[in-house]
Order: sequence, then structure tokens, then C-alpha cells
Amino acid sequence: MAKSKGKISKLENEFTKKRDIEILKNKMSLKLSHKRKRRALEIIGGFACVVLLFGVQIVRAKGNLTQINSQIAKQQANLKSEKATKKQLSVKVKQLNNHSYVEKLIRERYYYTKPGETVYSFPDKAIDDLD
Repeated sequence: MAKSKGKISKLENEFTKKRDIEILKNKMSLKLSHKRKRRALEIIGGFACVVLLFGVQIVRAKGNLTQINSQIAKQQANLKSEKATKKQLSVKVKQLNNHSYVEKLIRERYYYTKPGETVYSFPDKAIDDLD
């Protein structure tokens, strides 16, 4: 009828059997619950690692993009200044291809004259020419 432990004995009836089955089911469900929680935490941890890895890649890519954009801006500014220099030089080349401009330039800088011409030098201009 009953298992005895010392002075206390357990009744073996339908109520106690149902209660033992419920307790056993609760223990099993707790074990499953713990396993499911552990498995869920492992899956969440795996996803967190993947998200972290991709996050690091995104941050690095954004840093590289910022660096490249700054280099592009510098190179565009450089290109703009080079184009301006090219424009100035092309104007000078056009002027040097003009015979009258070259003649004027040679006369002013090197004091060349045509045969029979006389060059007069003024004092305020002579000071600038000494530099």
C-alpha cells in the first residue's frame, strides 16, 4: 500500500499518482524550458556575433568612403587650379604667337630698338627696372 520512510508513509491512490505524474511533467517541461532558453541564447549570441561583424565592416567601409571623398575633393581642387594655370598659359602662348606683342615685349624688357630709334629712360621707371 504505501512506501514508508520512517514514520511517514505515502498513500498510493489515484490522486497521488496523478500528482506524481504532474510533478514529473513539470520537471520535464522545466528541463525542456532550460534547454530551449540555452538554445535560444546560443542562437541570439550567434546572430549578435554576425551583426557585430557586419557592423564593423560597415564602419570600416564608411571610414574608407570618407577618406576617399576627401581625396576626391582635394584632387578636384587640384584639377581646378591646374585648369586655371593651363588657361593662363594658353593665353600667354597665344600672345607669344602674336608678332606685335612679342615685339612690344622685347622692346620693354630688353630695350631693343629699331635702327634709327632713340630710347629715353625716365627716372621713376628706371627704379622699377633695377629690381
